[in-house]
Amino acid sequence: MKEIFNIFSRGKIKEIKKPKIEIDYREKNSLVVSELNSLGLDIEMKELKVADYIVAGVAIERKTVSDFISSMKNRRLLRQLEELQQYESRLLIVEGTDEQELYTDSEENMGMNPNSIRGFLLSILLNYRVPIIFTKNYEDTAKFISVLSRKEPRETPLNVTKKFRNKKEQAQYIL
Repeated sequence: MKEIFNIFSRGKIKEIKKPKIEIDYREKNSLVVSELNSLGLDIEMKELKVADYIVAGVAIERKTVSDFISSMKNRRLLRQLEELQQYESRLLIVEGTDEQELYTDSEENMGMNPNSIRGFLLSILLNYRVPIIFTKNYEDTAKFISVLSRKEPRETPLNVTKKFRNKKEQAQYIL
């Protein structure tokens, strides 16, 4: 941390370092990037082999609703979810739920049955263990990323206590 002299106090204060957000260069035309920039976040555009954003060690794959449906149909999303498994923390953002309905059986959803979409979402959660966040638009997506970038990592408490079992639980454990 860089120290700065504060003329209104008698000591030095530490400058708060802005968290860095790594963004895949293919996202450069996304409105999310400009929104993150306007929020004053430190962004770095580079080629990411996996994910669209890396924020505080979390790999984020971002899809608009139409891109989500399209990549679901051509199975590209399955490959991307498998690649995300390299990261301990990962996240899927489905953006644009205000502009386009996710579960309609319409031409917007390329003829996908709503239950197929629901089943695929369950597969993402249960089989790939990737949490999903649904955002209204690019501004909402940028706000989620901004909050994540400021989140302090939690440390494991040192005063962990062992859970005591009652007599019935002890008997089951022994058996």
